[in-house]
Amino acid sequence: MVACENEDVFPSNFFSQPWIILCHGANKNTTTFIDPIKTNIEAKEIVEMQGKLCCGCIDEWIFLFDKQSKEYFFLDLNSLSKVHLPPIPTENIIFTIFSISTSPNHPDCTVILTGAILEEGTNEIMERVLMCCMIQGEKWNKVPLDEDFVAATGVILDGKFYMNNVGVGDVVVFDVLSLLAGQVDTRTIPTAMLVQHPRNDKVSVHLVESCGCIYLVRLYRYGGGPTIYMDIYLLDTSCDKWLRVGGIGERVFFLTDMSDISVCANDVGVECNCIYYASSYVEDEQRIYKFCLDDHTVAFTTIPTIEETERESRFCWFVPTGSQRMIRDSSVSPTRVLSVATGDREAMEKKIIINQSFSQASEDKEVMEKKIAMNVSRPWNDIPLDLLELLLTHLSLVDSLRLFTVCKEWNLASDSIHKAKTWPWLMYQEKLDGTCKLLDPFTGKEYTTRVGLPSSVFPTQMLCSKDGWVIILDAANTMLMVNPLNQDVVKLPFLEEFDEGLCGITFTSVPTSPDCVVLGFCTNGDDSIDFYKWQSGEENWTIIFDDESHFSAASTNPIFFREELYCLGESGELGVFNPAEETWEVLDKPEPVYMEDEVPFKGTQDCYLLELGGDLVSVFKYNYSDFKIRVFKLDKLKMEWIPVEDLTGWTLFLDPRSSFAKPAPHKSWSNKIFFTTFHSSSTKTCASYCMESKRYDINFCDAKKPFDCVWLQPNLIGKKLLDVPCS
Repeated sequence: MVACENEDVFPSNFFSQPWIILCHGANKNTTTFIDPIKTNIEAKEIVEMQGKLCCGCIDEWIFLFDKQSKEYFFLDLNSLSKVHLPPIPTENIIFTIFSISTSPNHPDCTVILTGAILEEGTNEIMERVLMCCMIQGEKWNKVPLDEDFVAATGVILDGKFYMNNVGVGDVVVFDVLSLLAGQVDTRTIPTAMLVQHPRNDKVSVHLVESCGCIYLVRLYRYGGGPTIYMDIYLLDTSCDKWLRVGGIGERVFFLTDMSDISVCANDVGVECNCIYYASSYVEDEQRIYKFCLDDHTVAFTTIPTIEETERESRFCWFVPTGSQRMIRDSSVSPTRVLSVATGDREAMEKKIIINQSFSQASEDKEVMEKKIAMNVSRPWNDIPLDLLELLLTHLSLVDSLRLFTVCKEWNLASDSIHKAKTWPWLMYQEKLDGTCKLLDPFTGKEYTTRVGLPSSVFPTQMLCSKDGWVIILDAANTMLMVNPLNQDVVKLPFLEEFDEGLCGITFTSVPTSPDCVVLGFCTNGDDSIDFYKWQSGEENWTIIFDDESHFSAASTNPIFFREELYCLGESGELGVFNPAEETWEVLDKPEPVYMEDEVPFKGTQDCYLLELGGDLVSVFKYNYSDFKIRVFKLDKLKMEWIPVEDLTGWTLFLDPRSSFAKPAPHKSWSNKIFFTTFHSSSTKTCASYCMESKRYDINFCDAKKPFDCVWLQPNLIGKKLLDVPCS
């Protein structure tokens, strides 16, 4: 690599690793440089960047805008030389997309800017436009866009400009030569299916060009909370269809709200098959996210608060092409297409396939039988039930599943025992191949199981769980109720309305019961509620509309409590739906939950609703800087949320999809709250919060959260789970 002529101007190692650049316009004379690996921040005075705003980077060039002169230009960070673009002919214009066909030193380089012309004084949008020019051209060509065309991201590939229209979700393809001539020649590619986790919002959409291919990356969050999920698609240009993929191979993507970069991981010294995302829009703190596609987890580091920056300032990734290797790459995992039409796969066996990585090698069957015969001195059914309960707390998941098949008496006792002596396991998808991981939150033991779905439905999304069953949304937007331990599947009727956004869903009992009722609900633009009810044996959903009451649902699933459906509102209020009478009411009480500064809590952040020992309990995690936890119990007489300071004897397992309260299996786990985030070392340990010490056991910045997960309460009733004759 040729040494930079002005290397001393920038932070040390600037040309050896990725950096985040933040220009501050007229508010600061310095430029902020953020090391995403160490999260260090350095401020440098660089004359060529003073008073400028950064729109994006390509190779080792940065695209800058001078607000005072209204000039756009490229700055070579090696030599600090400039390549100027023609002046923009229209005043008071704001751009949201920067796209470039190739490096600015190439004579055929084409630049496309997309944005809106604002009215002087009011800043209201007068016209949406696309501006296009060649790097050596003399003028910009302005192309008007439809008024509902809201561009979010765009890339140029093979003479075509691909732009995502967030207004309708489709991708519009423009011919670049036509744009340069001031003409419009387009075609439309329909959007890929949206993820339907309860009450999620898209954070951002990104089109990324990588090795001659176009990828669509979408990031999601719960309400105004942190980014928690992503999905990625590859465009099949032969038929203009999006195919969901499980990885990007040796590449790595660097995403921001303004522009995106794809490079070979080996060239920049970071782990391959990962996506990094730095957002300028975060409520309480700024984060750098790392999405690992090898195990489908998300981790983050926090960035110290940056003050006095302009409103238009945006993060920009700088990824030097000649970076030296800094950390060892993980094994390469090639791109895998996981669309509905992926072809036939091997038929899944109708049994549990569990990888017992922590169990000892099995002994010879004949030797084992002899040992058992020599040690049996009394019938198994003579063991007292209290000893059986104690035994259950020390067994692995596999042995727990087999325990109640030992004899008839134990099988009959299973219904009462397993509810008190088992705890939820974290179920998540590590790969989009039809398998799931089951993680014991206490011991870190992990198993692999197949969920028992036809191969054509992958990939899937978990929506909620209860009684050992999980509601899953498949790739065709069909809901299925699945027992991942015995692989039973119940298909729910198709409901097109869920395509527009699902606020919450749950069910009353196991789907094989004739009394099972599934309830989901959506809120409309005016916060009115639509409920969708299905009962076991019915062929269609029953739709109940309520246009009178208005309710802003929190980002958590509802629960059944005393034969009614309780929905948590954004500020801690409650809505109650009676499925038998098909009535909906927003209660006057309880009043909103207040934070320490007397501001009502907003349920767009982390909050949870669950039942604990016959009481309705809500949990609020206040912000993402210190993660303060507050627990409340509903006083049924006063209808007030009463603070709870002690959970002695209980353990909580929290997630927006499904939350559980269980008697603590051991005193060391009493008074603790577990989350669906884990620390990965030699074993995986779920993050927990101690109500007594008011502390977390791990730093969330050192932890990972699976893209798609749910707490699964294993149903260990032997006569229903395992098809084994009782003795």
